[in-house]
Amino acid sequence: MDSDNEMEEVKDPSLEMDGEDPVSVDDFIRQLEEKEKDLHITADTSIIEIAESFDDGNLPEFLREDVEKASAARQQTAPAASADSTAKLKSEITKLREEIARISTEKDEMAEALRRYAKDYEASRARTERERQDTFQKQISRLATLMLPALDNLHRALDAAEHLPGEKNESFQHFYDGIALVSEQINDILNKMGIKPILSLGEEFDPHLHEAVATEETDEFPPNTVCRELLRGYIAGESVIRHSLVKVARPISAVSQQTQINDGDAGVTDSLSG
Repeated sequence: MDSDNEMEEVKDPSLEMDGEDPVSVDDFIRQLEEKEKDLHITADTSIIEIAESFDDGNLPEFLREDVEKASAARQQTAPAASADSTAKLKSEITKLREEIARISTEKDEMAEALRRYAKDYEASRARTERERQDTFQKQISRLATLMLPALDNLHRALDAAEHLPGEKNESFQHFYDGIALVSEQINDILNKMGIKPILSLGEEFDPHLHEAVATEETDEFPPNTVCRELLRGYIAGESVIRHSLVKVARPISAVSQQTQINDGDAGVTDSLSG
């Protein structure tokens, strides 16, 4: 008899069930795979997750022991994991607080440095501006010092022309008016530069502004008052470019009284000697 024709389908005796038809190995594996798909079981699925997929009271007996062991192991490892996580969080919080404190300190230091830099800048700017003004004032004063002698000669010419004897003709008057106009323009330029003449005539003598070269006996002006200006002085701001040369008034009565006292002393001396 041919063996290929007489071979019967081999069945697994262990798969035969009471009252049911025998099931082939392939069909059994296929059924298990379908069960796994229904339960969403993978290689990473834990025994507890598998147990949770069953309804209460329907958990197979062979899984109960494994589920109880897995639950006990989870309860033992959970506090340790929680303590480690808490310690790690506290460490991270401590590090963050230290970082915040460091950044805050650096911010305060930078703000203080900026305040110092701003203060130094303002002081430097003020000092530079003051030095610039001083340099400009010195240059103006030097220019005025060089111009004043020519201006003095111009004033002397005008004073001399005013006191010339005789009648002035029309041509002379035009010449005089032109010189006076030039003098006025020069004084206006000096005034715009901040250079102004010192008021002297009729003013009380001030050694900071005036230089007394002589005294004059007169009752026309109060004592210690400038009665005559010999050379005009000029100032630039609060700086004196040139002092005014002046004569200071001295009362005549005081001079006469002093003369009488001197004459009386001389008479007494002569009588005693006689």
